[in-house]
Amino acid sequence: MRSTLLSVCLSTILPMAALAQTAVPDLDQQGRRGDIARKVQEKAARQFDQADLDKDGRLTEQEVATVSPFKARAFAEFDKNGDGVLDWPEFVGHERWGK
Repeated sequence: MRSTLLSVCLSTILPMAALAQTAVPDLDQQGRRGDIARKVQEKAARQFDQADLDKDGRLTEQEVATVSPFKARAFAEFDKNGDGVLDWPEFVGHERWGK
């Protein structure tokens, strides 16, 4: 009985806790997390614009290599839809921040 009650409580609470906090803070969040998020977003936007040589809003593996050798080596993992290029959400790894 006790373990059943514990299971019911955990199955109710854990999904809500996972939704309440995410690893990617909102850009309009106040405090240190928001400040860091805005700086990271600005840096990523600069890198993306610098790498986008043909200004088509998509980065090839060669373009990515000019700003991030790590992302170039792991290009296939970042290219979630497998189209051979990274768009902005693929480049930053999520869809929470606009460019």
